[in-house]
Amino acid sequence: MSLLRVAPCPQAAWNDGGVDTKAWQAAGLYHPDGAGAEERRALLTYLSERGATIDQMIEAHANESLPAVAGDLVWGPRAAQPPLAEVAASVGVSVARVERVLLAAGLPVGEHSPLPENLAEFMAAFEQGADVLGQDAVMAFTRVLGAAATTIAEAAVALFYAELGPGANREGSDELARAKASEAATLAFTQVPDVLASMLLAQFKRAGTRAAGARGWSVPGRSNGEPSEEVALGFVDLVGSTAWAERLTLRDQSLALARFESAAWSAAVLDGGRVVKMIGDAAFFSAPNPDAACRIGTEICRVVASDPQLPPARGAVGFGSVTPREGDYFGPLVNLVSRLVKVAPPGLLVVTDDAAAALSSEHWSLRDLDPADLRGIEHSVHVSVVRPTPR
Repeated sequence: MSLLRVAPCPQAAWNDGGVDTKAWQAAGLYHPDGAGAEERRALLTYLSERGATIDQMIEAHANESLPAVAGDLVWGPRAAQPPLAEVAASVGVSVARVERVLLAAGLPVGEHSPLPENLAEFMAAFEQGADVLGQDAVMAFTRVLGAAATTIAEAAVALFYAELGPGANREGSDELARAKASEAATLAFTQVPDVLASMLLAQFKRAGTRAAGARGWSVPGRSNGEPSEEVALGFVDLVGSTAWAERLTLRDQSLALARFESAAWSAAVLDGGRVVKMIGDAAFFSAPNPDAACRIGTEICRVVASDPQLPPARGAVGFGSVTPREGDYFGPLVNLVSRLVKVAPPGLLVVTDDAAAALSSEHWSLRDLDPADLRGIEHSVHVSVVRPTPR
């Protein structure tokens, strides 16, 4: 859905008898004797009533997206923005610096690129953060913000097209119905920033509590100066997912993977962990300790096993020091656990020796497997299958 705004052009003239359609006809938008003339007239009337310009409708018509104009109109006209040089001067930085920050946020700056609203406030916040945390660190964090915003926006638009867009089961029966669907969806999406702000504050508090427990900053002398933390990590993937995907339609595959992702997300959140990221058919998650990580992995495998369309899942859990960066984790432990998941039997979880040693013997039973030779790991790795102890 394009957010492009163009200068107003003469509209179709309104009178007591309805609409003078000559402007629409001259623009090639409407042919009174053509097929679907009444449907198109209803759409153009609806859009014009809401302030669409002729040029705006011409551009959308050329892109075969005329009903989407109704969604674009929800945002209203773009507010006039001061020149980039003026914004930079108001904050006391160079134009090149503003351009670099915008690029880190995923917003290209060109001669005709629209600038984000409140750019001066955005840059002031960046400079304040850079003064406290350092420029490189805040620039990296800006990339995280840009990536998150891009993902949210892309997911919102993809959701619309999957559920209400061309070819969807709920696509409107005519152009006017599609325009109203676009308008309603955009109105709903305008609530996302407020909802996101509330969610972000809640997650800040949760992340701060988790990090304090993992890094122990309050204990004098405990930190060795390295940006590391002790955490349990887990991977769960789907067995034989390539062959499985070939048997499903793209839509059924997408819906099934969404259920897998939902299972991982719910299990992690409910046990004090989080999904770090989804990697194709695998969920990478963290937890405060191996017991929680094994509960998360076991629950994901259980939910997947109950899904008639998903193949079996398997998982691996490790425990140790890692380097946190931009919401992700790095280090030998990540590499080890990501490879170890392939050793797990379908439906089960395996754990490293360090994770096994930290598990509660009351709640878990272990069975040794043969040492595993893993790609990229110099030595054989001892590994155990872990199961919940029957109660």
